[in-house]
Amino acid sequence: MSKTDALVGGTGPARYASRWRTHFALLWSSVALAGLGSMTFGLAIPLLALAHTGSPVLAGWIAAAGMVPRTLLYIPVGLVVDRHDPRTLMALGLTARIACVALLVTPVLLFDAPVALLAAASALHGVCGTLHTTAGTAAVPLLVPRAELAGAAAKNEARNDATQMLGRPLGGALYGLAHGLPALFDTLVCALALWAALLLPRLRPAPPPRRTTRRPLLRELAGGFLLLRGDRFLLGSLLVCAATNALFQVVWLVIMLTATDEDLSAFLLGLVLAATGAGGLLGAVLAPFLVRRLSPTLMVALCLWSWLALTVLLAAAERAGASWLLAALPLVWCGIGFVGAHMNVTVTTYHTSRVPPELLGRLTGTVRFLGGAALPVGALCGGYALESLGVHSTVLLVAGATGVLTLGFTASLLPAVPPRRRPRSGRPRQGPPPEPPPPRPPRTAPSTPPSGSGAPGRPRHGPPAPERG
Repeated sequence: MSKTDALVGGTGPARYASRWRTHFALLWSSVALAGLGSMTFGLAIPLLALAHTGSPVLAGWIAAAGMVPRTLLYIPVGLVVDRHDPRTLMALGLTARIACVALLVTPVLLFDAPVALLAAASALHGVCGTLHTTAGTAAVPLLVPRAELAGAAAKNEARNDATQMLGRPLGGALYGLAHGLPALFDTLVCALALWAALLLPRLRPAPPPRRTTRRPLLRELAGGFLLLRGDRFLLGSLLVCAATNALFQVVWLVIMLTATDEDLSAFLLGLVLAATGAGGLLGAVLAPFLVRRLSPTLMVALCLWSWLALTVLLAAAERAGASWLLAALPLVWCGIGFVGAHMNVTVTTYHTSRVPPELLGRLTGTVRFLGGAALPVGALCGGYALESLGVHSTVLLVAGATGVLTLGFTASLLPAVPPRRRPRSGRPRQGPPPEPPPPRPPRTAPSTPPSGSGAPGRPRHGPPAPERG
């Protein structure tokens, strides 16, 4: 039960529960603005390094500096979120992001400072963004009633898809106007996001001082893994998400390779890649209709079968020819995003409705750590597969792996068949017939007195005996 549910049915202030829509709108806006700034900042920093040094290698290292630390710190950040007030942590993360841009990026833009500052800025910016988004995720069940969690998850998924669709083109356009505009834009939207976060109520009061010692730190950090081990759906959905993340990275490489071989323009390539965001946005709008009516395991199975149909369509289009493949790629990529939105809404709704709020941060960090780790693995394996096997065999491999995953998950949903018991009655067992039971001794009539005309052993004629009451 969410905190708002407890307040509605308990002794908490009614005005807090009645304003949950306003508070959720503030939370949604804060995360959306910060996410839009992160997308523009993440695109502009490698380009800025490339413009200052002309080294693609250094630009790649600076881009990696923004991804690796935040991935490694997902789990510790989740523990911090579980122990403290999400609103306070959101404000802290946004304040640190503003300071990061002012102190590390501005000197490079204005005073030609060493480009190494951009690597530090990228790493710190990524960690602060992880803190803000994880705290925002943990705040949802503390604000939203349980019956509205599916709709809240759909709105958050639509927000993520919209920021992906708009963030990169906006970052490129701002960088084209002036190299420092993306950093300035990120600072402005972070300030607005900070203002929205500060308008939220305190979501988790400070715990009273305890005399007992805390649990070991490693066990606290492993809280998300312990939840996965104890919940079959959590573990199964994580395995499905990690595997499909890796497989769809291969599809992304197929799109890039096909666009290069067919001399597709950058504009058309951008439209193809934006199809997943459009599909995800549409899927997020429609997902609550099914999520509220079907069980989470059935939703995951439906998503897997839909993804299998899309990968089979991609394999058939690749076999038909290059023109068919070019026509199918936007449709398949859009469908992957559409189905992925249903998957994300299903999993997020399950997390926020079934997991205790004091463990949600660690679970979120663990899931993002393991799911995010599958992305580079998929890209690496996909590159080797395309180089050694070619596009045709690689697409068939993706479809086959998706089919195995789909069949395996569907088989796990089938109920276990109980051992067959032998019926007690029916055909006799093979073997010697059972021995007949011994004959019962004949029943003897009660003895009668010698007087009277009746025969021995028979009741005498006369008036009937009175009935017993």
